[in-house]
Amino acid sequence: MISLNKKFIFTILFIVLFLGNVFLMLSIFNSANVIKQDNQTQQQNAKVMVFTNLFIEKVLMSDQEVNFETRLNLETQLRDLNDKDILNQWRLFSNSIDNQTASFEAKQLLNLLVKKVL
Repeated sequence: MISLNKKFIFTILFIVLFLGNVFLMLSIFNSANVIKQDNQTQQQNAKVMVFTNLFIEKVLMSDQEVNFETRLNLETQLRDLNDKDILNQWRLFSNSIDNQTASFEAKQLLNLLVKKVL
């Protein structure tokens, strides 16, 4: 009778510990996925910030017209972002026909870039 009781207790204890381990493993895998997603978000945010900084330095702060090399660099980084909204806003900015429209579209682009990071 006593050995049957011990077997029962050990069996219940084994099941509880096994289920606890399964729960902990699932928690670990879930945490790993969350960390991976956070890292991807951080990388994307860093790319957006690098593009934003380059746009401000080379376009907005420049006293002269943007040269071909700078524009190519900006567009390469822009494509690397792989974001349709930013690309569309960039096209609106770069296809502006006058200074007033370009100024408005530049503000819209900056607004969008900041919102993407937040």
